[in-house]
Amino acid sequence: MNKYTFTSAITLLLLIIILPVYAYLEPFRMEKAQIELREEFVSDAAVLYVQNCAVCHGASGEGIGAMPALDNDGLRTADYDFLYKTIARGRYDTAMAGWHMDEGGSFNDYQIDELIAMIRYVDWPQVGELAAAQGLIPPTLPVPEVDEAFLAEVTALDPDGAVWAEGMQLFANNCTICHGVNGEGSDLGAPLNTPELRAQEATAVTNTITNGVPGTAMVAWDNALTPTEIESIVSFLQNWDIIEGQGLALTPPEPIQIDLNNPEEVLALGEHLFATVCATCHGEEGSGGTGPALNSQQILTRNTDEQILNTIINGGHRPNSTMPAFGDRLTMVEMEALVEYIRAWEPTAPVVENPRGTAQGGGPPWLRATPDAENPIAPQGGQGQGYRGGANPDFQRGNQGQGQNDQSQAAPETMGPTVHLSGVVVSVNENLLAFQTADGAALAAMLGPPWFWSENGIPLNPGDQIELEGFESPDHMELNWIVNLTTGERLDLRTPDGMPVWNN
Repeated sequence: MNKYTFTSAITLLLLIIILPVYAYLEPFRMEKAQIELREEFVSDAAVLYVQNCAVCHGASGEGIGAMPALDNDGLRTADYDFLYKTIARGRYDTAMAGWHMDEGGSFNDYQIDELIAMIRYVDWPQVGELAAAQGLIPPTLPVPEVDEAFLAEVTALDPDGAVWAEGMQLFANNCTICHGVNGEGSDLGAPLNTPELRAQEATAVTNTITNGVPGTAMVAWDNALTPTEIESIVSFLQNWDIIEGQGLALTPPEPIQIDLNNPEEVLALGEHLFATVCATCHGEEGSGGTGPALNSQQILTRNTDEQILNTIINGGHRPNSTMPAFGDRLTMVEMEALVEYIRAWEPTAPVVENPRGTAQGGGPPWLRATPDAENPIAPQGGQGQGYRGGANPDFQRGNQGQGQNDQSQAAPETMGPTVHLSGVVVSVNENLLAFQTADGAALAAMLGPPWFWSENGIPLNPGDQIELEGFESPDHMELNWIVNLTTGERLDLRTPDGMPVWNN
């Protein structure tokens, strides 16, 4: 066999091997190429959208007023020709103009194809983030503006129209954040513009607004609204279909454009967001309400910007907290502006005795537990003078007893032996510390009442090296002091004479 024959044979053998492999891999290569092209189309189209379309359809495709939302399954699965013609030629008798160059617009065929790819495949919250990064702030959790002319039209609809108009104004100012501008509901609040709600008794709806719904973000409004105002909202809700039937609907505000390089504009954005999103629970300028007083030295000096941002993103972490998560509802730009606004209070923030409010204070575990309805406690003839143990004067409060304070103020000689430990943090769940000692023992300790630790505790993260001194109480270990050796921070939980610092 000469060398030419040998070379031909090798070439033929390679072709026999390579061609089937190529044929097998070709579909995967094509799929990968299509994915990359689709990602390129979507990325380019998102920029076009923010610059040209977001002002009408919303920064995250949520729709504004009569302009439809683009973030919906109907459009994602719509026919290509329908989408192309709609963008290129517009929609007759609507505000949607033709955007193709042939129609007087600014897009060519390629750009319209990019926009179609975006409508079908884009992650809309990321478009909102892109818009916010360019200073186009979406009307997230919008509070619609209701002018006098609009309210006059509502008033003229019915003899009770003035009550409906007042309720509509109150709803716009207080309820749209959770329940949507048109009562469509959200992950924070139930839909309210429904036949089911209109079928309810007015007293039942009034009771819900007045007292709230335990275990949800629906707080009691009896401290923020008068009974008459609540009745106006109920009247509006139960006649909303009549108002809409006359073509009267609340309209969300449009996005706003700000200069993110201007600190004053960013601070103003944070102030606006706090007033519309946060003040309902946290009070005007963070003075406190159903939520903690954020404008306080205890909150601001013991929480970093990252911790505040994390709470906004993920919501409250305490049991029964009604603080919702805003990570899916606000852009990062908005949340960072909120943090800057809150942080700006620190130089003048007052010391608030209990920034979480008396309604959210600790309470012993036995009192916070759900009572057993089948085993009520029979009274044992207590004296009604502040006794803690029925008729036994050994437990009497005040000046009549010496050293008979409650167990949380017990003197050192009543405690278990003092222990000195060091180890590594495993987890911190509210006020319960789990840690592992050098010899591998898994231990747990209480870090004071939940309300005390949440406002005064030092940061403890998994993996931090710690040192502590504590003692065994009847059902758990309590601490005298703890040091985070990783950060160098120390907190004393008891005074030298053994008294809890939270009782001082």
